[in-house]
Amino acid sequence: MQRPEQGQTGGFRQPSRRAVLAGAAAALAAPYIRPARAADRSLKVATFGGNFENSFIKYLYPAFEKATGIKVDSVSEPGGVEFLIQIQEANRAGQAAVDLCTAGQADVERGARLKLWRSYDLAKIPNHKLLADRFIHRTADGVDAIGAMSWYQSLIVNPKIFKTLPTSWKVLWEPGHPNAWGLAAGGGTSLYEITAATWFDGNATLATEEGILKVVAKIAELKPNVHVWWESEGTMQTAYENDEVIGGMYYHDVAGVMAKGGTPVVSLFPKEGAVIDFGSWCQPSASKKIAEAEAFIDFMCSAEAQQLMTRNIGTAPLIDRSLTDLTAAEFAAVSGDVPPISIAVAARIDHLDFMDAQFTKMLTS
Repeated sequence: MQRPEQGQTGGFRQPSRRAVLAGAAAALAAPYIRPARAADRSLKVATFGGNFENSFIKYLYPAFEKATGIKVDSVSEPGGVEFLIQIQEANRAGQAAVDLCTAGQADVERGARLKLWRSYDLAKIPNHKLLADRFIHRTADGVDAIGAMSWYQSLIVNPKIFKTLPTSWKVLWEPGHPNAWGLAAGGGTSLYEITAATWFDGNATLATEEGILKVVAKIAELKPNVHVWWESEGTMQTAYENDEVIGGMYYHDVAGVMAKGGTPVVSLFPKEGAVIDFGSWCQPSASKKIAEAEAFIDFMCSAEAQQLMTRNIGTAPLIDRSLTDLTAAEFAAVSGDVPPISIAVAARIDHLDFMDAQFTKMLTS
């Protein structure tokens, strides 16, 4: 799900993030050797703008250049379909505007169907083995996307309201809290995945229009309990801080920042799981910087890079925390140990218009 605007899928958020680096770790999963004659090598990397891009410029790109000698030129990118169209046109012209870009799950798949991405030589990216398989996008032609960073949407509640903290998303449906919750709206809301995981057979239920209608009907049962249907995370944060809602679905890392600021909020990973979403590194097929791109991705899969992202951008590491030197508190601020709920990527490509229309119809009826 896209952040900060929830109404689109497959993009990324522009995070408000962590403070200063607490100590750059040296726990690289694989040692880095600076390539010979690398001084003149460069790479254009597109990431989402604002604080996210600024954090990469300040922390990640200098670390990569120090490790490899390859200079990074940063490029801001728009999210979603607009950027895919730009990539497609550039590929057709044989002139890559960027050598690597960050794409959300749905955009990775859309790009794969349009043959926008180059497949990688995994032998040149050994650190990809550190990532869970869910972060590796495979096609008939090979691997064309490798995870960059992830984030979670969890259940947040006001601990002053609940004597016993809830352990399931089912609390949203309970009759004891009318007009009390804040939930994400629109066809891109991960409430689809949450409902499917809590009451049905998970994302398999969203594979057909019949299944989607069952999920929408279950979501409709929430209407008496919802005070705010939000599309921007700022709307939900304001509603929670003003005591308009007692909790709902929200971003785990932002909730942690709110708690540190004195807001009475706790972020929970229900037994069904929190929703995990992530962005991936993709190389447009027109790019000629193949070796540089593979070196970049290999570095970004390393413990050093994953730690830098967690500490300075607030994203969850894609590698096992035992491979990092993150403290328990640092890890808990961005991630959790309960198996997650994944985004129903295929459903969101094949049925997005239907899902959006049915959600709107449900809210307005």
